[in-house]
Formats: sequence, C-alpha cells, structure tokens
Amino acid sequence: MKRVFLLAAVLCINAYSYAGFKLVTGEPLHSQQQVYAVKGRMGLLIKQKMSFGDYRTVMVKRSAIRKWTGVDGFPGMIWTEHMQGRQSIHYRLTNGQDTSDVMAVSRVSARDLLIGTADGNKRLPGSIVALFKSTEISNNNYSVSIVNKKGEEPWELFLDNTEAQIRRKQPAGYIRRGDEYYTIEPVWQVEKKNGQVATMPFGSAGFEIKDKDGNVVAAVSLIDNGDVYLGPCTEDERLLYANACAALLLQSNINE
Repeated sequence: MKRVFLLAAVLCINAYSYAGFKLVTGEPLHSQQQVYAVKGRMGLLIKQKMSFGDYRTVMVKRSAIRKWTGVDGFPGMIWTEHMQGRQSIHYRLTNGQDTSDVMAVSRVSARDLLIGTADGNKRLPGSIVALFKSTEISNNNYSVSIVNKKGEEPWELFLDNTEAQIRRKQPAGYIRRGDEYYTIEPVWQVEKKNGQVATMPFGSAGFEIKDKDGNVVAAVSLIDNGDVYLGPCTEDERLLYANACAALLLQSNINE
C-alpha cells in the first residue's frame, strides 16, 4: 500500500513540476503528430465530459463489477469471478460516428485476469509474456476492456504502474486482441517551452503506444489536463488509440 501512495505522490509532483511541457515522442509519430488538448479530465466524475479532438465521453459512471447481459467483453472474458464488487469506471467514447464501450479497473493483480492464466482460454504473444509474469506479485496494475464495435472481441489493455515509474526503456503494459498487440512504454523526456529537451529524474510524463515493429503510433501526456498525440492511421486504429489514451488519462479518477 505504501508503494501505491508513493507512486501517486511521484505522479502528482511530476505533473506540477512539468506543467506546460510537451512530450518528446518517438518516430514516426513525432514527425507527423497532431496534438489534441484534453478538456474536462479534472472533476470528470461530477458530470463533466472529457474530450480531445473529435472524441468525447458520452457516458461515464463509477460502478462495481458485476455480470449483466447485453454488454460484450466484460466480466467472464477479462476478469475472474472474484473481481465482482471491485470499483471500476464504465464509459463510452465517441467521435459522432463510432462509439466504443469501455470498462476500466485499477489496483488489479495479475491473478485477477483470465488472460494468460492456466485456466484461461487465451494466450499472450511471446514478446509480452515476460511483462505479464513480472506483475504476479504486484497489485498496482490497471486493466481495461475496450469494445470498439458491438459483437467484436474486446481489446485488452494492461498497465503495470510500478514498472511504468521505475524502468525507462522497457514496456510497462500492452494492448492486445488475439495475435494483434501493441506495447505501452513510459515517456521520460519532455520539451520545455523554450524548445529545450529535459529528462525527468524520476517518474514519467506520459506513455507511448508502439506497434509490433516498435513504431510509435500514439502517445498521451499526463501533465496538467493532458494531451493526446495521434498520427496518420486508419479509422479503426484511430478509435483504438483514442480509447487507449482516454483510459490512461482516466486511471486516476477510478479510486477518487
């Protein structure tokens, strides 16, 4: 528990110390990126709506995990039975044409997940098995189920918050569906208002999302209200990246 509070304190200190700074993102995103300021992130759970670019939340509610019919990709596909009763955020994200359904849970242990477990029916890609196994003793993880279209298998987002604050050049999480996957890596460098680049001594300023080949395709800054960095991609990819960034932005709201 002390470690969780320490990491939260690190995040708060960093957000204050680096206010107004931008992420230094990797390529090819950096050369093509559009940066979208996030609005409404603070106080989201008192009926404010979060938005960036063309995307906005249309429904956000805090609830306990339970089983219910008519919603694809939630309990029974991502989380084990004893997760019922755990606090979560359930929300929808839309750009006016496409709407996704998302549930996010914090303070998750690897043992809470069906993914990659002995009794689960899914297997992780070999390149991210090591990350998943390293979280077995940690309870400071974040798990998200993203259903972009009704009836589709959900995308699964997993983030080890301890790894994200300690290790500079290793994946701290992943986004996956079937054999498709992306890794989530912490960003440690920021650009000052005068254009100079600074390396954070501890903590991270945000996250990059990389594809299988190591190309940076999207990023999210956690400084101030936040920024979302998107580059050229298909509409389906853009919706997935927007959802992943929104989920990472919302993590701090779940247990407030």
